[in-house]
Amino acid sequence: MEITRAYLQKKFREYYAGAKIKVRNLEMREWAFVPLKAIPDFVMHRHLSFSSENELKAYILSNPPLHVYHSSAHYEKPGEEKMEDKRWIKADLIFDIDADHIPLKKTGNEFEDMVRALEIAKKEIGRLYTLLEKDFGVEDMGLVFSGSRGYHIHVHDEDFSALGSAERREIVNYFTLNRISSRNSTQGLRLCRCAARLMLFRIKEKNLKIGKTGRISKKTIERLKNKLSKNVLDRISACDLSPLTKTEKRVFEECFNSCTELMKIHIDEPVTSDTHRLIRLPNSLHGKTGFVVKPLTVDELPDFNPFEDAIAFGSESVKVRGLKPAKLRIGDVSVKIKPGDKTTLPEYVAVFLICRGIVLYGH
Repeated sequence: MEITRAYLQKKFREYYAGAKIKVRNLEMREWAFVPLKAIPDFVMHRHLSFSSENELKAYILSNPPLHVYHSSAHYEKPGEEKMEDKRWIKADLIFDIDADHIPLKKTGNEFEDMVRALEIAKKEIGRLYTLLEKDFGVEDMGLVFSGSRGYHIHVHDEDFSALGSAERREIVNYFTLNRISSRNSTQGLRLCRCAARLMLFRIKEKNLKIGKTGRISKKTIERLKNKLSKNVLDRISACDLSPLTKTEKRVFEECFNSCTELMKIHIDEPVTSDTHRLIRLPNSLHGKTGFVVKPLTVDELPDFNPFEDAIAFGSESVKVRGLKPAKLRIGDVSVKIKPGDKTTLPEYVAVFLICRGIVLYGH
């Protein structure tokens, strides 16, 4: 383990020597590090502060970290150990969509599941970014791949920075659809439009039902199909259900609930509501993958592939020894490892597997 740890320290130090570290109001934030030299233990050193990017980088190079975090909050005295002594000023509004929180049927292959969940998380963070712009008028925000299992959005608009935890939870509820204040609200109308379209689709597919087993008769389906003229469909889309019978309203509600599940965004609520949250430093390395915590533009997001575009290291050959079984693909390389296997891999693959605890460095 000592040799493996020394190898990781060397590679992480090399990465940080050339990395661009830039954070707004760096000197007003609390900093936290998980030192690489402590692995396999996870030990966090926090309540640190720095006055400049050069000072921060010098600290990182002197003691290469496995993980780097900074506070979403701005403080008068960020280096104080007691939170009340830091003197909170404001905080960025942070969103985290983690693949672990996305409902997904497991295949039994950790890495296949990770790839699938990350693809869904990418689509969800894209929807969230669009809704923040469209519904909340956000103009100043950063989009970041977390380096492992998700994506972050950092909202810097001053209109949101003074919000307390309760207000931030209300924003989360808006996107997760936990509480819809009214069918005439923005989200309520959006769901009604979705439900109307879904009801029409299910009628055409003859797949209407109420509950898990409550099939609808063909006669009811035909009557509802004939009723849904453009005028009636427009009224239902506007949440006016008066043209529907009691049974037809139940059909609509079934579709409305399906749309709620379909359109909700799986935000990690404690991250957003916490006004003192620590969040990963963009352009740092994630210690469980060796991938870059990579800033992205919204235009780059659709084609972004973490297993290609967040790679930090090169293709130099590295000898490794297997500890656990794994089957995965990173970049252009497909890997199948068994315990005890001795093999040679490209550096970026070796670092990933070392960080995941799947291999050790050397033979």
